[in-house]
Amino acid sequence: MGESNVVLGTMSGTSCDGLDLALCRIGQGGGRIELLEIRQVDYPAHWVDALRRLGNAPEAEVAQMEGEWSVWVFHALEDCIQHWSAEYGVPELIGFSGHTWYHEPAGRGTAAIGDAEMLSQKLGIPVVADYRSADVEAGGQGAPLVPLFDAHVFQEYGCCINLGGIANATLLSPEPVQVRAWDVVGCNLLLNRQARRLGVDFDAGGSVASQGQVDVLAKAQLDQWTYLEQTPPKSLAAEDLVELHRILEGVTHPPDALCTAVEWIAEVLGSSLELDERGGRILVTGGGAHNGYLVQRIADYLPQGWSIHVPETAWVNGKEAAAFAWLAWRTVHGLPTSLASVTGAKTDVCGGRVFGNFAAQGEQSDSS
Repeated sequence: MGESNVVLGTMSGTSCDGLDLALCRIGQGGGRIELLEIRQVDYPAHWVDALRRLGNAPEAEVAQMEGEWSVWVFHALEDCIQHWSAEYGVPELIGFSGHTWYHEPAGRGTAAIGDAEMLSQKLGIPVVADYRSADVEAGGQGAPLVPLFDAHVFQEYGCCINLGGIANATLLSPEPVQVRAWDVVGCNLLLNRQARRLGVDFDAGGSVASQGQVDVLAKAQLDQWTYLEQTPPKSLAAEDLVELHRILEGVTHPPDALCTAVEWIAEVLGSSLELDERGGRILVTGGGAHNGYLVQRIADYLPQGWSIHVPETAWVNGKEAAAFAWLAWRTVHGLPTSLASVTGAKTDVCGGRVFGNFAAQGEQSDSS
């Protein structure tokens, strides 16, 4: 077995703003993970609109969209591979997130668009996709998937928060079996929708929210969101936030809506995490980590002894894509990719479907 593998991971999140690509070097045994390169490929406006309505689109439209989007993804991957291969070589494996079509663990299940088989054939690289289904079939939520990566890479933190379209958190423990994580609350999906009322895609740095005032009535309505009463394991999809959008859009002035949303998100995170009274550091990543006002309000709601650390930009923007690279590596080695303590499945699950032959790349698939 080689000493390391170069693996490319992707992430297309609920914010629908672009495709994140992370090139990683994964050491022997899946130990050391080096983030070599990160690129964010912005979606053209028509893809932003199409992906935002994906959850409610009829099946025939989804099938056509999947084919066209997969071709777009192929060109994005091909371009990155051409640029990166001179220095790092061609990736030996791709961890492909796809883009979530629907996620209803207690209903019709979970599905994402993305033709992994086509990508593997056209790129000549094995691709791992469909990470969630096996966990759902084992009785789990199928999400979140990143906590296992958090526990492996960021052991020095007591908690990892990813402020994406949905904010999720991982409570870390010295023993991975005790790791707990769940989707906590809507985040950038809420903020960006209110920012669009002002004709911008997002509230840069939270500057508009910082000038608004909390709408007390709207915040009281947000507090009644029934998801907050559920105990983990639990997960969210974009469609689960419809009620929250309605409440915020009832606030007359967009700056007040943004301010109200930031305050509510920060308070929910501060009160929901059950942080150890001994204190510690919290790693904050995702697009919301660039929103200084949101990060500061979250810090203000944390228990005494806890502090926030925002890492270098590559990890802020690329952590989830890097996690999919590492999870792909684990899939081809038959190792767990999701934790029962996180998803509620009957047991830890090795998820993901492999398209192409990873063993042909010189790596044995029975490594631990």
